Amino acid sequence: MRSRVLLFLSFVLLGSLSGSAPAEKASSSDMLELLSASLSAGEGTPAQALLEQYLEHYPRTSRVLELEVLTKYFVGDYEGAAAGVLELRADPRAPTDLGDFADVIVDTYETTKGYEKRTHENFEVLYAPGNDEILVPYAIDTLKAAAAALEEELGVKMVSPVRLEIYPDADSLARVSTLSVEAIRNTGTIALCKWGRLMIASPQALMHGYPWLDTIAHEYVHLLLTKATLDRSPVWLQEGLAKLLETRWRRDDVALRHDPSSSRLLYDAAKANELLDFDQLLPSVALLPTQEAATLAFAQVSSFMAAYYAEFGRDAVRDAIVRIKIGQDARKALAAVADVPWKKLEGKWKRQVSEEPEQPPARLMHRYLKGEATEQDELAEVELARARNFVRLGDMLWTRSRPAAASVEYAKAHGVAPDDPVVASRYARSAISGGRPGAAVAPLKRTLKRYPTHAPALSSLATAQFRMSRLGEARDAATEAIAINPFDPQPHCVLSMLPLPQAEHEATVCERLGGLRE
Repeated sequence: MRSRVLLFLSFVLLGSLSGSAPAEKASSSDMLELLSASLSAGEGTPAQALLEQYLEHYPRTSRVLELEVLTKYFVGDYEGAAAGVLELRADPRAPTDLGDFADVIVDTYETTKGYEKRTHENFEVLYAPGNDEILVPYAIDTLKAAAAALEEELGVKMVSPVRLEIYPDADSLARVSTLSVEAIRNTGTIALCKWGRLMIASPQALMHGYPWLDTIAHEYVHLLLTKATLDRSPVWLQEGLAKLLETRWRRDDVALRHDPSSSRLLYDAAKANELLDFDQLLPSVALLPTQEAATLAFAQVSSFMAAYYAEFGRDAVRDAIVRIKIGQDARKALAAVADVPWKKLEGKWKRQVSEEPEQPPARLMHRYLKGEATEQDELAEVELARARNFVRLGDMLWTRSRPAAASVEYAKAHGVAPDDPVVASRYARSAISGGRPGAAVAPLKRTLKRYPTHAPALSSLATAQFRMSRLGEARDAATEAIAINPFDPQPHCVLSMLPLPQAEHEATVCERLGGLRE
């Protein structure tokens, strides 16, 4: 029977399973184990084929009904899965192992029953009606690029359609997952991969968005690792590889994202001998107490996997994944492939981290849920009181439609705190509004060296470069801005005025979001 399981899983992993019945009729227990294994691999389509084959030969018991519910859930038939939950609950004699997960299934159906779905090739995007529709083309392009790049890196391909679900707010994401709104708020976790699908909160759920396209790719890595290891890889390995490979879809090589604030947290923790143990990430980074702790955790595990990848290469990572799939501990798998004891691997990485040159100061920019924060909350993060006072006065003048006077106060704040991203963005915004785009460029570029995902700075830089007729730089900044906050109309408006194939589409989005083309 074990050989049959491995044979079936090899079909799933190679993407060659057909819907035809097996030549030799398997026992009922064998088929149910194969079905469960397919679900463990995150593959709903093969599970569905197995279920249909099973029901041709064997009765529909309560255990089979449970697997039927799970299979429908994994293939996106939430209505059918919810109906199956109600059927199970209606029969007091039916034992169920679904527990609280049954509530998640029903809540998913209730939450998504009015959603729209867009299908392209092997990809499905589910989203709430409204402005989230504008995300779909960018998401599909990212999914296609990620599928190609990650298959090259990991040697894994999905048989089932890859489903991305975009939820409009933190409450919706919490209802369809095991996350709580508190965990989302505390750690800034806005996405997860579970039950054979990718789930993200819309960028509109956060005050200034977040790197949502890279996050889609990040969750895609999780999906492939779930399949490749039958969901046996530990959290630290999953997160380390996902963070390392999340930019691979838009690059030709493997490299960590440039993130000075994460690098600084890692540097400080190493110097203070306060690095987290990898097992502290269990059961999820989302359950760590703060955004700082979550950021440090990601920085550690991705730094370790980057060092491993650089020294031992792609094939070593693939070999370790195979070992984990058949039940070997992840630490032992990585060590065995490298032919280096785990303690030596870990010790070498820790020394490398501790010997890094001092990182420039870069504070962690907290993710605020939209509706729970304003620009005044953002202002509170400005570290120097004198700069805060100038910005506060500038904000008062700006809201009273006095941009020139506001610019004077923002310039004073920038002089006091030239490395503060909030100050630089406010100053740049007022300088552009006052017809001085050239004055905005240097402060914005300085800010983006330390805070490369600060969406307001990227948006203002795109506008300033466009007004100075630096069209290539404007295109690059606008594209990066959309990859973080696609609900800011200005980057779309900038792209709509450039000689690009997508200019007409960007003009439509610009208009839809209420932007003005110059």
